[in-house]
Amino acid sequence: MAEQEQEKTYRLSRRGRRTAYLLLAGSLLIWLFALWTLKNTLKIGVRPQTFVPSLQALWGRLSGTAGSMTAEEIIPAVIMLALVLVVPLLIWNILEELRASYTVGPAGITFRSLGIELFYPWSEVVSLRPVDEEAEEEPLDELVFRNSRLSSIRNPLLRFLHAQAYGRRRLPLYGGLEGREELLERIRAHLAAGKPAEAGETAGEGTAGPSGVESETL
Repeated sequence: MAEQEQEKTYRLSRRGRRTAYLLLAGSLLIWLFALWTLKNTLKIGVRPQTFVPSLQALWGRLSGTAGSMTAEEIIPAVIMLALVLVVPLLIWNILEELRASYTVGPAGITFRSLGIELFYPWSEVVSLRPVDEEAEEEPLDELVFRNSRLSSIRNPLLRFLHAQAYGRRRLPLYGGLEGREELLERIRAHLAAGKPAEAGETAGEGTAGPSGVESETL
């Protein structure tokens, strides 16, 4: 790629943001439903005067000192508890997508979102591959890297949240990005430009003889 290449930043389009907001609203409703159902299943009071006594009664049923919980209570409680714990991670993923930006330049690609900034030089990019080939409206691709750069995220909570969403050596390219096809073409061009250099390095790894020509074993 030419050194005069200008940096350009890509973000979610208006349509992409609208879709993400709808997913965010749906996730919040699911989380609230799970929380409310869990409260009713475990018979936990929400008023100040009933909250502590209801927790004491719940502990008595769990420990067996004041009756026991039935299967009709345990199964939905476990399912709702799982949703209460997992859905916030999904909400974080959607928020990170809403604030995501990709800056492409001669040196590499930079991802920014919610206090996260990850820079990957082109030499670290292994491949660009589709994640969901069957999606027609908003296909999803991802970049795969040689090494993880998550250590550059100083906040351990942000580092964990980003890693649980995408892994340590992958970066999604969301389907709702504005100018997404242009972004993909620029990435492919950089990857194609890097292949001849890698091939040259591989070819030069042989053992050279006295005349500078690679020697062969007879």
